[in-house]
Amino acid sequence: MYNAVLSKKIFDQLMNGRIVNKTIIGNSDAFVENPLFTEIIDNLADYRQQYKMAGYDFVENAQYFYIRDRASDKNELKTDITMKACVLLLLMGKYLTENNYRISKLTDPNGGLLEADFEAIQDMPDTAEILEKSGMKRSFSQSVDITLVERNIMLQKTSSNAFILSDSGRAFFDEIIDSYQVSIS
Repeated sequence: MYNAVLSKKIFDQLMNGRIVNKTIIGNSDAFVENPLFTEIIDNLADYRQQYKMAGYDFVENAQYFYIRDRASDKNELKTDITMKACVLLLLMGKYLTENNYRISKLTDPNGGLLEADFEAIQDMPDTAEILEKSGMKRSFSQSVDITLVERNIMLQKTSSNAFILSDSGRAFFDEIIDSYQVSIS
């Protein structure tokens, strides 16, 4: 039986373009199971039906869920938001590579990018131009907040002002890296 309180929270998250990830950051800055994800898993058939009846595709992954308008082209993943997220993640990857950081700085709860890292990314050559051409006229930090954090692609650690990738963020980042590696081969 579904939990009405959790169901409403899930509805609010999904209808506002957010992703429900398998894990979230807990009070001790460790990944903990997301009760919203568990609610969906426990009542998966009901959630599939609910969003199908409302005209949405219920997109399922072992690590996250989201919805998209059924009218959108399922093969066309280059929406405005995904393009912006890709640009931001590529800039983060470039920053990590150029500064000899491990990718775990983006994925490990003990790591994370700080505001100083975001400022350093903003100051990299071409960042401002790339953001502008991508339709992000804000600073890198503001763009990350609006495009990644508000959609649960990045998570803010509770004890600091550090940001790490969520389950969906890691999957998206891995997909970008895989695409880049294939294109240079």
